[in-house]
Amino acid sequence: MIFRSLLLALALTKDFPDPCIIKVGKKWWAFATENGAVHIQIAWSYDFETWNLLDQDALPSPPPWVNMTNPNTWAPDVNELEDGTFVMYFSATTIQDSSKHCIGAAIALFVEGPYIPITTTMACPLSQGGAIDSSGFKDWKKKGSGWGPGSWNFDIDIATDVWNLSSWWGGGWGGQRYVVYKIDGNSIGNGNLNGTGNCGNTIAPIVPTPIILQALLPDGITPIGPPITLLNNAGLSDSGVIEAPSLIKSWSGTYFLFFSSGCYDTDTYTVSYATAPSITGPYTRRGALLKTGDAGSSGAGVALQSPGGADVYWDNRHMVFHATTSAAGAQLVRELYVAEISVQGTTVLI
Repeated sequence: MIFRSLLLALALTKDFPDPCIIKVGKKWWAFATENGAVHIQIAWSYDFETWNLLDQDALPSPPPWVNMTNPNTWAPDVNELEDGTFVMYFSATTIQDSSKHCIGAAIALFVEGPYIPITTTMACPLSQGGAIDSSGFKDWKKKGSGWGPGSWNFDIDIATDVWNLSSWWGGGWGGQRYVVYKIDGNSIGNGNLNGTGNCGNTIAPIVPTPIILQALLPDGITPIGPPITLLNNAGLSDSGVIEAPSLIKSWSGTYFLFFSSGCYDTDTYTVSYATAPSITGPYTRRGALLKTGDAGSSGAGVALQSPGGADVYWDNRHMVFHATTSAAGAQLVRELYVAEISVQGTTVLI
């Protein structure tokens, strides 16, 4: 990957895996997988480059379906709803089967929480391996500039090219809400070939790990209609795994599905993406956006190692992800990186 003048930098030298971002007012917020002390980590920034950890648990009391002996609360994603409240999606191990995860949701009055969980799961396909890596998306109807909760903007209707004055909420005026997530099929895989990591799905038969799209009511928590498969792993070329979906819509109306390919603890782990003319697909893979060996304006001055777990903001510009910095044999540390991207046609540049 050739890096241009866009930002790519190390933001936190702490374990902060599977990050998500949201901007509220003039402040950026990031949330991440548990660290052993809190169930969901929080960080904040005013300029998107200098980040500070907040000593607070965004999800202090997980729901009753969670196995609290080892909850493994992973990969949160926070979205603002039309009424100004916030919904967080997350995954955790379940008391039904502590070896598998299910998707949950929680609501808060403030972006930093505390988030109060709903008592039931949103998705829990245990027979398929469970579910992880949930991420919200709002399929806006109109595009414009300066989007943001509660702001007024001139915008143009894509279908009619008529300019209107509308109120934009949470990334777009109107539109259907969705959540995307991964069915964690590799949790019931048949083992690992040498050199393919510890994700358990490189010995045939390789188990599906599809990315799923689920439509939601405006409350952001109630599923409507059947789940739809957007993309699946391509076998050994993906080390039997795709995961960590993040969905955006370009200003020209193309859908971009970002995802990680490969096993998280190997050099083959990437941030990749696929595009489609419709939210339900078909999605065409466009290659890896970030891979081991790429390097940008990293404060550490080193090449990226196993980049993944990316979240791309609806503005088509801001992205966060993690990359591994631990030495071989050491405890895995996945630090927070920030980046600015440029979406051009069906191509993403960084």
